[in-house]
Amino acid sequence: MAEKQYVVFNLDGQEFAVDINRVKTIEKVTPITRVPGSLDFIMGVINLRGEVIPVIDMRRRMGMKPGKFNDESRIIIVVVNDMEVGMTADSANEVINIEDDQVENNMEFSRNIDDSFVEGVGKAEKRIVVILNLERILKID
Repeated sequence: MAEKQYVVFNLDGQEFAVDINRVKTIEKVTPITRVPGSLDFIMGVINLRGEVIPVIDMRRRMGMKPGKFNDESRIIIVVVNDMEVGMTADSANEVINIEDDQVENNMEFSRNIDDSFVEGVGKAEKRIVVILNLERILKID
């Protein structure tokens, strides 16, 4: 059976995951420069080793209440369609393996999460994590 690795992160007490192959790095929160006129869920940009990276407020993008950064907060740098983007997380410090047959697709979710952002729900040991579809989250209509 095929198995994939996922980076697990926390938002407002809920566990989410993204394919580890899409994650470039996980960074502590650094100063974010606001870009005037940007969409409400785009916090701004950071300078990461000489590269300017846009940063998305994942709580806002997922329709959750705003939070404050602390020592556990992270920016997960992902690569989507050859573009690097930072996603904020309350914490991110774990990689898990999930067998393909342990991922459920086509499920309805709670009202506070846009179902189009969800690729599936993975069952790992005694936990359930929501696997996100990065293309849909980063798509701007």
